[in-house]
Amino acid sequence: MIVTIGTNDTLASPGAQMAYFQSVIDRMGRKKVDAFARFFVIPQTSHGLSGTNYTTDGDGKTVEAAPIPNTYDRLPILMDWVGKKEAPPKQLTVSARGRSLPLCNYPLYPKYVGGPPSDAGSYLCAR
Repeated sequence: MIVTIGTNDTLASPGAQMAYFQSVIDRMGRKKVDAFARFFVIPQTSHGLSGTNYTTDGDGKTVEAAPIPNTYDRLPILMDWVGKKEAPPKQLTVSARGRSLPLCNYPLYPKYVGGPPSDAGSYLCAR
């Protein structure tokens, strides 16, 4: 099972989804859950996993609005997991219009560490 949610979802509460997934981990243990599930959270995306970045950066400077990367090829990942017993990685890369971000397995989250903000290599999956 691969679940992907957006932090700006107004139809299905991201907080409730994260709390539920955490309760599954608490009950079953991380190792068992990792055997059948991945849970990815995409910052600043809505119910359809689309969205744009904020137009002010952390230093208060105005930045251009651009689509949040949200595309990855799910079918081969699921086919390999089911057919070949190859579990998906806990970090994937999503892309959109020349931008990329890491997609981190919950509870990890993309943390900016420096470099071009539009490149997945500028982030680490961290708590």
